[in-house]
Amino acid sequence: MSKTKSKAYVNLLLVVVFWGLTFPMQKDILHGLSPVFYNVVRFSFAVLLLIPLRKRLGLSFSSSGFKKGVVLGLFLSGGYVFQTWGLVFTSASKSAFITALYVGLVAILSPLIERKMPTVVQIASLVISLVGLYFLTSPEGGFNFGDFLTTLCAVSFALHVVLISHFTKVASDKEMELLLPQFVVVILVNLLLTPFVEGSIFINYRILLVALFTAVFATIFAVVVQLKYQRYLGSVGASLIYVGEPAFALLFAMIILGESPSRMEIVGLSLMTLGMVAGGTVSLIRKEREARG
Repeated sequence: MSKTKSKAYVNLLLVVVFWGLTFPMQKDILHGLSPVFYNVVRFSFAVLLLIPLRKRLGLSFSSSGFKKGVVLGLFLSGGYVFQTWGLVFTSASKSAFITALYVGLVAILSPLIERKMPTVVQIASLVISLVGLYFLTSPEGGFNFGDFLTTLCAVSFALHVVLISHFTKVASDKEMELLLPQFVVVILVNLLLTPFVEGSIFINYRILLVALFTAVFATIFAVVVQLKYQRYLGSVGASLIYVGEPAFALLFAMIILGESPSRMEIVGLSLMTLGMVAGGTVSLIRKEREARG
């Protein structure tokens, strides 16, 4: 394995740890708070922090980069709107595992965007993940509104991951052009939705601390790593690392919030993980075979 590829694996794994930690942290401060207003605060922090870092990160602007960044920003907006809003109604660990459905969706969407039919195993893997979702959401109140919103989040994040690989597949020094437009779009979309999503608008030190932490580690660091390193692994290879996100979320939710999955939920979690890993692994093997000709 090349040094660059090893660095890609390490950095993406760090991203997964930070993403997992954000679920219980955000669940803990969303009591009564508007989830879309929280997103505005989080991404406003991210944009403000990017200004002094623009030279170090090599932030530049072009019409092409702006257009791609806006497209990515729309899907990133969908991911965070549906995820944070859904987190109000569902548990942190359940939110993380439903969000992780995007791994299986990437295995399906990536070949379609590349104009190749998904394999039978890839389709079967997604079905296994969906069966796992049924077991995960059926024990307590069924598939609730928060679970539905989080499923929409998974679709948005899957498209975001696939399009990042598509837009950055050719190595260049222009990847950072896509960063700032994404964050600005997320702020604007969440601002527009604030009057329509239930929740109060207020600020306290806990909200500010969580927003600052997520802005630095789960937003700026995460997207910079995706833009810089994901192309070395591809959307499918990267998604196999992302499978670890719900596992870390469950671990941190048990530590921070005292959440504990039931037996039925454990069955669902196991099936979802099996489906995601199987689908991603088959896709990765397929890509490697095609690369060898």
